[in-house]
Amino acid sequence: LHRSRPSQWQVEVVHLPYGCGIMFGIIGNKKPVSSSCFEITCFSWGDDNDVWVAGSLHQKYLGSWDGWKAGDKGIFAYSPSCATLFLRLLREGDVREFYIDNNNLPDGAFVHLNFYYGTTVRFSRAV
Repeated sequence: LHRSRPSQWQVEVVHLPYGCGIMFGIIGNKKPVSSSCFEITCFSWGDDNDVWVAGSLHQKYLGSWDGWKAGDKGIFAYSPSCATLFLRLLREGDVREFYIDNNNLPDGAFVHLNFYYGTTVRFSRAV
């Protein structure tokens, strides 16, 4: 991701088998620990009501996050200048917005996609 200007991308959950973990957001380490959610540079929205902030789990986080579902489209925006990661979730005609606002967001960040075998997602630039 660009270090000095906002970046945008989108992820669509095409198929999500029951019980499969999924997590999308950003991470600052190119080679994270094997369970990337515990990486101190991980800032992501996961399954159920899990939100990962600096490698720590926060359930029932800001905005009543309830996890990814098949058919969801997430449009992400990362603004390094204001240290904020935004998510606009499109689900069955509804639009919900979430954010992670934290001074510990990594300066050099990468898109973070983490999901189990059998899950299908589409990743692209936001339009």
